[in-house]
Amino acid sequence: MPSYIQKYKAAAVVSEPAWFDLEAGVQKTIALINEAGQAGCKLIGFPETWIPGYPYWLWKINYMQQLPMIKLYRENRMRVDSDEMRRIRKAARDNHIFVSLGFSEIDYATCYLAQVMIDPNGEVINHRRKIKPSHVEKLVYGDGSGDTFMAVTDTDIGRLGQLNCWENMNPFLKSLNVSCGEQIHVAAWPLAPGDAMRTYPDTATNTAEQWADLITPAYAIETNAWTVARFQRISHEGIKKNTPPGVEPEAHPEHYNGWGRIFAPDETCVAKADKDFDGLLIADASPRSYWQALIP
Repeated sequence: MPSYIQKYKAAAVVSEPAWFDLEAGVQKTIALINEAGQAGCKLIGFPETWIPGYPYWLWKINYMQQLPMIKLYRENRMRVDSDEMRRIRKAARDNHIFVSLGFSEIDYATCYLAQVMIDPNGEVINHRRKIKPSHVEKLVYGDGSGDTFMAVTDTDIGRLGQLNCWENMNPFLKSLNVSCGEQIHVAAWPLAPGDAMRTYPDTATNTAEQWADLITPAYAIETNAWTVARFQRISHEGIKKNTPPGVEPEAHPEHYNGWGRIFAPDETCVAKADKDFDGLLIADASPRSYWQALIP
């Protein structure tokens, strides 16, 4: 077994994105990286499509209502080789921290649900795209390519892996990560309501409650990996920004909030966000305990 830093702080971002605003999103990302660095964290993970926010309105309104929002959304996506990404990479380097960042990537004419893992030198050591957008996400995003499957990178804080949304319950992708010896998993989740807002025929696995308290701990205990689950949250103002003219805004943002979690390899929840939590969810992680949780 390689020599790893045996114990360190890991942070999960549980916060509201800068909706439809690339520059504000980059600034907030850098501010949170700086905050994590000042807190002594070695790893920080951001939610799925943190920049420029997850387009949850795809699930709420019809296609004709979505068109102006899709246009604005695409105008605020980010390229992996952009100046904006270079600023984020510099923040990782300045704070000597690993950064798992979810963002809406544009490559030529196609958008992707993308992730990068940035090391403390500011280098991108893993760049992947969600292999298959879920349901209505296909209106905005394209499929990931073959190299998307590789999500685990060996580092001095352990073998770090990352997946987007439903990928965290995909048996093939979990098995692949296990075969790569994943020790710390960063599970990127978007914005979603709890069970209280679920209506037929929507399935239970489409709610944040199941993602946070069923699927994420299942990932931890099945793979024996520390699992850092980061979620977006939303405010009344955020709901207004995500609601087109002529549609009544939702009245209860609290149903979308409070789902961030960090689980140890034995499924113990070591950090949990409540409904009012907004910021960095921090816990101590140890690659060594990955082996302690394995079945003899």
